[in-house]
This record gives sequence, C-alpha cells and structure tokens, in this order.
Amino acid sequence: MIIRNRAFTLIEMMIVIAIIVVLAGLTLGISNKVLRGSEIRKTKDAITLLDTAISEWETEMGRSMTFASVGAVDGTYDIENDGILGIPAFNASVSQSEMTEAMDYRAEELWKILIELEASKNILAKIHPDLIEEEIHGARVIDAWGFPIGIVFPCGNFEDSGLITLAQDASGDLTVRDQAEDGLGSCLNKRAYLVSAGPDGLWGYRYQANPYSRDDETWSATLDNVTSYEPFLVEDAR
Repeated sequence: MIIRNRAFTLIEMMIVIAIIVVLAGLTLGISNKVLRGSEIRKTKDAITLLDTAISEWETEMGRSMTFASVGAVDGTYDIENDGILGIPAFNASVSQSEMTEAMDYRAEELWKILIELEASKNILAKIHPDLIEEEIHGARVIDAWGFPIGIVFPCGNFEDSGLITLAQDASGDLTVRDQAEDGLGSCLNKRAYLVSAGPDGLWGYRYQANPYSRDDETWSATLDNVTSYEPFLVEDAR
C-alpha cells in the first residue's frame, strides 16, 4: 500500500492565513479594549483619591478651597487665577494649548496645597506612583495617558461680580461661568470637580454659551473626558 503525502493547495493555505489574520485582529481588538478599560479605571481611581484628598483638606480647614476666578471678590485665595480663563466671549473658545496650560497650573498648585496637610497628604500617598509626575515647578497628578488631571472651580457669586447679565450660569448655583466651565461643564452646588482629557488628550470645548456655533469635531473631543462627577451642561451642548 502506497501512502502519499498530500500538500496544502494554494487556496487552502490562503484560507488558513486569512483565518489567522482574522483571529489576530480579534485578539488585538480585545487586548486594546481591555487595556483602555484598565487605563480608564486607573485614572478614575486617581481622580477619586484626589477628590477625597480635597474633601479631607476642606474638612480639616472648615471651608471650601477657593480659586481667584471670574466674579470672585478681592481677597487671598488658595489657588490664584491662572490668568488665562476669563469670561466666555461671544463665539470664542479656549484652545487646546490654553486649556492644557491652565490645567497644568491648577494641578501643580492643587498638589502644593494638599501636601501641606497631613490628612490629605496621606490620601495622596495612595495614588499609583506612575500617576504622580515630578517637574521643576513641583508635582502634579496625571492620568493614565500622561496628561494633567485638572480641576474646574465654580466661579464667584453673581451678586459679587457685577456681571449678572453677561455671564449667568444656568446650572442654578448662582455663580458666574468662566471659560473652563463653559468648555468642560459647569460645577454643581458650588463643588469643584476634577477632569482628565481622556485617552485622546483633547479637552474639547462644549460651547455652553453658544451651542449653535460650536465645532462638532472639537466638541466631540470632550466625550471621552473622565470627571469626578458629571458636570452641568446646557441640553443643546450635549
């Protein structure tokens, strides 16, 4: 009895290669999805700890953290105004670089404040070391993609600002909305919130004041942002 070795035909080899390519693509897609989910969880954990540290600081100090923002009355503030984000002007927005510069400044100033108090410093120590970035100007907390975790503060009260008709904030907390809130969402109940630009590293801009003049591509960049709580957005800016 003669046994013959049968080789694969060209078509059979092509089918096998195609199956391998499909399986490799599926595996890569699943791996990327798992990695993205892990990065988001890591960022959310850092944001939760940072938010807890702020709450601990405020409890110890017996007051809210203050920011020298639009409408704020004269005085000494925990974080001075970054000098970039003012009142939203008609048909104007904050550029990616401007928002990053402002959030860099706020992240570094926030770190300086929190480490001065033992209780909040102990909470910061629980943040994954990979998400604490040391720079010449000081340290800051970053997200899993290497971008600063910024903070959006509620601005000053309407009655103190003299700008009631110019910058009313529909969130209902009776504060003025600056360009950070206009672009990233308004604070609720005068409670600051933390924000990461997300995997794409783009803050985006939601044009709360002028939803019909927004750039949809820029606006969509906000959709992957990670926040400590969902900020207020006017319905048309969603």
